[in-house]
Amino acid sequence: MELRELRAFVAVVEEGGLSAAARRLHMSQPALSQTVSGLERQLGVQLLVRGSTEVQATGAGTTLLAEARGPRPA
Repeated sequence: MELRELRAFVAVVEEGGLSAAARRLHMSQPALSQTVSGLERQLGVQLLVRGSTEVQATGAGTTLLAEARGPRPA
């Protein structure tokens, strides 16, 4: 797993969709989709549920998101 893949995943979840995340990351939506799909293949789990207008993190995606963000101050 590369840092750019993790950043892409976090952006997708935070933005709620691939198009908005692609704009935020200054990349094309198909390239971002491939990046996230590659991360899912590497990890062997589905990270996102893709809807027609938005995406949501799966249980595994929520766990990865928490790990990617690191510990929260108390």
